Amino acid sequence: MTEGTKTWYLQQIDLFEGIPDEEIMRIAEKMEERRCTKKELIYTPFEANDSVCVLKKGEVTLYYSHNGKKLIIDVLKPGSIFGNIAFNDKNSDHFAEVTEDAYICFFSVEDFMKIIQAKPELMMRFLKIMSERISDYEKRIKSGLFDAKEKIIQHLEIIKEKGNKGILTKLIGGKKRITHERLAQFTGLSRETVTRAINDLKKEGRIVDCEETGICLSH
Repeated sequence: MTEGTKTWYLQQIDLFEGIPDEEIMRIAEKMEERRCTKKELIYTPFEANDSVCVLKKGEVTLYYSHNGKKLIIDVLKPGSIFGNIAFNDKNSDHFAEVTEDAYICFFSVEDFMKIIQAKPELMMRFLKIMSERISDYEKRIKSGLFDAKEKIIQHLEIIKEKGNKGILTKLIGGKKRITHERLAQFTGLSRETVTRAINDLKKEGRIVDCEETGICLSH
């Protein structure tokens, strides 16, 4: 496969790793590929969502919005699967927004289900990917029991873990700076509370400034 083609990208995604070229080409025929620009909404809670999406390049942020306040659910990197992954006919309960120019593959729910059902190893990989995502979300829910400083430490650990996962993420890279505002959206804390907590954590030596991502764990 030629590097940079849509079939090459599919083979770099964890779900389709190791699938023979001819099968990857058949899978590629089932998908629609689209370039999406920053701030574009892929879907919202106000519309039906009948697609399963695979992020090839760029970044997509999933979030809730309540009374004008944004609470981030997840920040997706290349190789991530999102969209109607529950395979139901209900509207999504969140927004999916492009936060870095992206290339996204769209499968209909029906086509995606046929693809993973046809090969047991794909079904098992898909279940593993979803299980890991649920585990990440559980960590975030548990972090809600902590004080501001521990919430921030927990989320920096989650961001670090996610950065080490996925073939495409490692190949393409593209680390994003972790701002105080972004941490506030992740943790549900106010921007001012995040700033105070970060200053305290720096004094304690638990986090440090990083040129690449802005804030890093000190270990």
